[in-house]
Amino acid sequence: MDIRPEQIIWSADVTPEELRDVVRAEALPVGTVIKLDRLYFEKYGKDSITYCQERGYPVFADAKIAEIPDKVIGITKTYLYYKPWMLNVMAGICSTLKLEDENPKKIDALKRFADACAEVETKSCAVTVLTSKTAETCQLEFGSEPIDQVMWYVDQMCACGLTDIVCSPQEASKIRSITTYDKLLINTPGVRLPTSDANDQARIATPLSALKNGSDRLVIGRDLTGSREDGPIVERIKRNYAKIMANLKE
Repeated sequence: MDIRPEQIIWSADVTPEELRDVVRAEALPVGTVIKLDRLYFEKYGKDSITYCQERGYPVFADAKIAEIPDKVIGITKTYLYYKPWMLNVMAGICSTLKLEDENPKKIDALKRFADACAEVETKSCAVTVLTSKTAETCQLEFGSEPIDQVMWYVDQMCACGLTDIVCSPQEASKIRSITTYDKLLINTPGVRLPTSDANDQARIATPLSALKNGSDRLVIGRDLTGSREDGPIVERIKRNYAKIMANLKE
């Protein structure tokens, strides 16, 4: 299966030095998306967004913002100052479900988030049900199966004008079966090679299976980064990227 560089999102749980090594060496094809999470930003700041994007690597700011509506917008603006390629919140920030109101503060938080991102041409994304959650956990937390909760979130996200969604590969096929959601792009973590350990993920799929299920982009961390015991990061990334491409050609 052919794949474009922007369909791979590297979840870069690395140091700024390692990140710069990968970018300088072009260990990943230029255009590959780099996901930096909230822990990275808290430890090292947000300047890496600019560094990567200026060198042709779009940055997915994986902030997973989850707060009361006014604080969501405040935090969002601190990220949008750097104009990341994509920014996300937790879908659970949806609040009033109102899409219009004379008082802007009464408009749903997801809608306000999507509008703020659109102003600076950043893709707006919401995380639905974390891929680490089991079906049993979802029943206890939401009173439903993961797919049912994901689909409820998807309805809200489409109504609010978000461009992207994060869900597991297992929910992607259901979303893609409904034409109403055609414009919503699906980003799937929990992507593992057949020989890899699931680690902390519960709802997983191989790269090839995820794309066949309807995922638009694959979010891959451990299977790309590898272990520091396996050599320099540039060599690891190149080697592991080749393994992922091989899986996509099976």
